[in-house]
Amino acid sequence: MKTKLQYLILKIANRFIRSALLQEKVDKLGYTLVMDKYRAQGAEIGENTIIIDTKLSSSSKGDRFFIGRDCTITGATLLGHDASPTLFIKELVIHPESYKKGSRRSYRSPITIGDNVFIGWGSIILPGVNIGNNCVIGAGSVVTKDIPEGMVAAGNPAKVIKTTAEYVSTYKATFEKEPGNF
Repeated sequence: MKTKLQYLILKIANRFIRSALLQEKVDKLGYTLVMDKYRAQGAEIGENTIIIDTKLSSSSKGDRFFIGRDCTITGATLLGHDASPTLFIKELVIHPESYKKGSRRSYRSPITIGDNVFIGWGSIILPGVNIGNNCVIGAGSVVTKDIPEGMVAAGNPAKVIKTTAEYVSTYKATFEKEPGNF
């Protein structure tokens, strides 16, 4: 609570006192608050990772997410559990009253995201998926299976479409031709 209050005070002060030092403090504290929110939801997050407008599933039994260093995750959904079997397997229903905490057993498996991974806006990562180091997941993808290291995957369901090296090479050429678009 103290950190949120400090953040709000610094943010308001920064509107009236324009200072690069103050702006850096506001940015750093804002980043810390966001990362703390995701950690409280069961995520272990590596250094220098950016997570923007992303939803992590939660359950009373605790979903787990392992996110590496130097990642960028934008507007994605990470689903650490699947409760859909409770509709068909009655042994998974603990309490008939659905409003009771822990009323349904669900399949859960941690999601692991390697280092230096980009996950595009609107992507959904399903339980138990492992995404290797140096990967790109295209916007709007639904990742149902593991993605090997050094690959670009996209689609629904996501499929590997090229290596990250090919992806980088294409963008380097685009940068040389169209530097104003970067």
